[in-house]
Amino acid sequence: MKIFADERRELIMTYLSKYKRATVNQLSEYTQVTPATIRTDLTALQALNKVERTHGGVKLLNIDTLNNMGNSFSNRLDKNQNAKQKIGMKALEKIKNHQCILMDASTTTYELAKLLAKTDMTLTIITNGLENALLLKENSNLTVLVIGGFAKKGSNALTGRLDSQILNMYHIDYFFVSANGITLQNGLTDFSLGEVELKKEMIQQSAEVIALLDKSKFSISSTLSFAKLSEIDEIITDETMNNTLISQIPATITTI
Repeated sequence: MKIFADERRELIMTYLSKYKRATVNQLSEYTQVTPATIRTDLTALQALNKVERTHGGVKLLNIDTLNNMGNSFSNRLDKNQNAKQKIGMKALEKIKNHQCILMDASTTTYELAKLLAKTDMTLTIITNGLENALLLKENSNLTVLVIGGFAKKGSNALTGRLDSQILNMYHIDYFFVSANGITLQNGLTDFSLGEVELKKEMIQQSAEVIALLDKSKFSISSTLSFAKLSEIDEIITDETMNNTLISQIPATITTI
């Protein structure tokens, strides 16, 4: 049975998540496609900074390598920014006056924060994003709460010990969240253990979870999973997915 490129690349990332490295021939055999097709897939995955090509094969990038390649918040801000801005505008349409929303520390939710910073709505916004909070606090219509723990160089996120009582006090209408990758097998994934644990708690405390994901995130699996696909209510993205993928995702898919 023919599979689409994004499904095949998801298989490759799943294989690499388990074995860390592979030869072209191993991946060819695993996915039942030609070595030439695998080389094309590996080139695409390398362009997304997910893998590193080696002589005759490929290896999964570790966290330290990714950080050295400029995976900090400031460097990620400019990647796919146009798509993130459009996704943020679509997400804004869901928010109503007097709601309470939760936002993670991603660069995609930062684009939503830019729009909320100019809103006339009265909202309560809870976030673990330092840049989000600094931006939103200037709007007197917004009540801004910051949760998290430790701040580290190169990151917008506060991570660590969570005072869950803060989340328990509020009825959270929406949790707007992004991820480093999404696959059918692993759901939403990311690299930071502290941030992943925090996002799990955020999901549990939210009435509705909305994933904001540009096209570069699909069929990519990072090291840590924080949400099953069944825990996501809606995905807002910038590109129509193939019918096979859509049919296997239980969430509502909104394409801008």
